Amino acid sequence: MIPKYFARDHNSPPITRTRIYGENGKKVLHLNIQVNRNRYENELEYALSAMASVCQYAEMPFDKFVLIMEPTSRQIDTERLEAKAKCTIDYFVFKRVKYNRWLTKCITTEKI
Repeated sequence: MIPKYFARDHNSPPITRTRIYGENGKKVLHLNIQVNRNRYENELEYALSAMASVCQYAEMPFDKFVLIMEPTSRQIDTERLEAKAKCTIDYFVFKRVKYNRWLTKCITTEKI
């Protein structure tokens, strides 16, 4: 369902890999996307918003989203973002969480 969500919007970043797996008893949705340095932030937010929109309807809820951002240029490092699924769905879909709280409490990023 995620690839179809991305395919319908021509501004969406290209997906290179999609995985759903269990890790330490938690359900994880993993996406690898290619990011353009000119639209880096927009592509990140679009991908997380798409993951939240689609996963809110899952029969067994996800616990974590993992997003690997692979840059198209060599000047930017590859980054790995982990987000708490419930908090991200509350921010993007239901608007229950403010941006600053979501940024500090719900996501972590690291360079790979």
